[in-house]
Amino acid sequence: MSNVLRRMEIPILITAFCTLLQVIPYYLNIPVIDSASATMREWMLLVVNMAVFVGVISLGQVHGKRIQRRGENWPFSVVLMVFMVLMAIVGFPLESLGLGFKNAQYLFMFNNILNPLGGTMYSILAFFITSAAYRAFRARNWEAAFVLVSGTIVVMSNAPLFTSSLPFLITWKDWIFDVPNTATGRGVMIGAALGAIALAVRVLMGIERGYLRGGGEE
Repeated sequence: MSNVLRRMEIPILITAFCTLLQVIPYYLNIPVIDSASATMREWMLLVVNMAVFVGVISLGQVHGKRIQRRGENWPFSVVLMVFMVLMAIVGFPLESLGLGFKNAQYLFMFNNILNPLGGTMYSILAFFITSAAYRAFRARNWEAAFVLVSGTIVVMSNAPLFTSSLPFLITWKDWIFDVPNTATGRGVMIGAALGAIALAVRVLMGIERGYLRGGGEE
């Protein structure tokens, strides 16, 4: 029995069944399949919530061990654990006890702690973007020169110092966003969609088995 349960065909068949159950309603109007597809989407929400719960447990284990062993930067782990528990308690949906997403304590913590931290992360990311832009904006060939000129126009068009004296920069920026940028974005989306379709076909046919983690028996 254990050998049967470990066979690779079982997760492949489950994946194929769930995929077809979500794809068929887009092409055929079959009430039974539509109802089953809607039910499966509700199950997906439960699976996602369970995954978040597993992530919280894993986070607690990692930082709990760091605090216990007084590892590197362990005070930051204490701060993380305290505020994670505090946010969970304050945001728990019990309106009769004054808890939930709309109470003043939760909104205060969200607006004055979480949002500033998010802004800080984006600010740090800006330095990496600037470093990457410096390396990319070297006109070694005509493609790099085009990127350099386009990026310079976009940056200058967002600075009032330049747009006040050179108003045509705004028109040029709009053209860059509407024509080459939009065309490139559509090309990337089409390529990504074709890649996703190819990957889905490989998964349904059992060719792509990376998600199986190499387990099971042939």
